[in-house]
Amino acid sequence: MTDKNFDMACQLADDLYFKFMDNLSDDIVSEFVIDDKDNIGGTKNTDKGSDLYWQIEDTIKQALDKLEEDNR
Repeated sequence: MTDKNFDMACQLADDLYFKFMDNLSDDIVSEFVIDDKDNIGGTKNTDKGSDLYWQIEDTIKQALDKLEEDNR
């Protein structure tokens, strides 16, 4: 995977993850994202949130790798 594709995959994963979270009720979001006590006003992913984020990112990376391979 090229650096450009990696950066694109990370940005897309981040955008999709938070668009998804923004459309859930607070009680559901709290299963994925919690306040970060070490970063005032910040948040961090729970284990469940991290797993979802990495799955989204991995799916995008695989799609970009396949597209790149198909275009060779």
